[in-house]
Amino acid sequence: MADPEPFTRLDRQLLVTNPWHGYARDRYVQADGSEGVYYYIDMPGSCAAIPVFADGSTVLVRVYRYLLGTELWEFPIGGMRAGESPLQVAQNELREEAGLLAKQWTPLGRFAPYKGASTEICHFFLARGLTEVGQHLEASERIEVVRLPFAAARARLVEQELGDGQSLAGLVLLERWLAAGHALVDGGVADGVGP
Repeated sequence: MADPEPFTRLDRQLLVTNPWHGYARDRYVQADGSEGVYYYIDMPGSCAAIPVFADGSTVLVRVYRYLLGTELWEFPIGGMRAGESPLQVAQNELREEAGLLAKQWTPLGRFAPYKGASTEICHFFLARGLTEVGQHLEASERIEVVRLPFAAARARLVEQELGDGQSLAGLVLLERWLAAGHALVDGGVADGVGP
């Protein structure tokens, strides 16, 4: 019997689990053929929405982040549970955190936010055709909703002292989508957005 190929998983053990993720330990074959151990966070993923109104304005949420002990400006974003679809989660997060419903959803792409420590993949969507319906927050959330011109929102995300990596990556995905010739709003791109 041949030796396993490098990076073949030999064994996986979930050490701690909760409804959102697990902490796992794998035994695997390293590049030199020896056995290695890898610890990581195993999670279904996360999803976010970049809401854009017909006038080109957007919404940012100011979220108190318990682990960091501070507030961050972000696009509405949340974690997935096993079996949920990315679009469903993005729709729920936009409704719950920003108090918005959207008629039109466009996938912008996905990325790996913690590639060395987690299996998480984050999915970003552009949400348009917006209607305000009011927030529906959980007891663990403190979130302020602010509507502002897109250029001002972009500046707020980019210039804050401690940036939210997922929202910054979402901006890059949006800019890539715009560079492919898509329009952010009917009649063109909102002021301060685009390549």
